[in-house]
Amino acid sequence: MIIKANLLNKTNKRIELKDIFRISEINRLEKAIRLSKFSFSEVFSQRTINSIYFDNHSLDSLLDSIDGNCLRKKTRIRWYGNSSNNNPGTLEIKRKKGLISWKESAKDSYVINSCANDWQNFITKKNQQDIFIYESENLSPKSIVSYNRRYFASLDRKIRITIDNDLKFFDQQCSNNPNFKYGNYRNQIIIVEIKVDLNNSSIINELLSDLPFTSQRYSKYSESIT
Repeated sequence: MIIKANLLNKTNKRIELKDIFRISEINRLEKAIRLSKFSFSEVFSQRTINSIYFDNHSLDSLLDSIDGNCLRKKTRIRWYGNSSNNNPGTLEIKRKKGLISWKESAKDSYVINSCANDWQNFITKKNQQDIFIYESENLSPKSIVSYNRRYFASLDRKIRITIDNDLKFFDQQCSNNPNFKYGNYRNQIIIVEIKVDLNNSSIINELLSDLPFTSQRYSKYSESIT
C-alpha cells in the first residue's frame, strides 16, 4: 500500500470506549448524559457517516480485530451525508494499541460518487497526488458501513460521546462492483462511544459512575463482514 506519510495529519492519542444498547434504551441513555456532572450538550447536528473499509485477500485487519490483537489498523475512506455523487471523502488510517487509538488522515482527498457502477468511478482522487493506492498491495474494498451519528461534548470539551444508530452494512466481497443493493441492517441497536484524550484519561472512572455504561469490544467493520 502506498501512503505518503507527509500528506497525512495525525490526531492526538485518545482512549475510546464502546458499549451496545437497545434502541428502546435511548431515552434513558440520553437523560443520563444530560444529567451528568460533566454538563454534556449536543454540539453538532445529527449526520450520516459512510465508510468504505479496505483489507487484503487474507483479511488481516478483520482477523486482528476479531482476535483483539494489541496492535491493529483499519484503512477506510469516509464521507458524510446522503448525496449520491461528488461527496468529499477523507482517507483515514485508524490505529489502535490496546485501548489507545489515533488516526492519520488526508481530509477531502477523494471524491465519492456512490451512484457509480464500478470502483474506478466510485472512488476518484481529488488531485493527482497518489496519497493512497490500495491495489498496490492487493487491498480492495471489503465493506461499506453507514449510520446516523449524534455528538455530545462535556462543558470543558475534554470528553466526547457519540451515539450511532440505523446501522447499515454492505458486504463488497461477492461482487466486483459496488454493492448498495444487498445489505444487513441493525435497526434495533445503538453504539455509544466515549472518547477522551490520553492526557485526560484520569477522568474516565468518574464519568462512568454517571452513566449506564459497560465498556465492551465492538467493531463496525468486523460486524459488517462476520
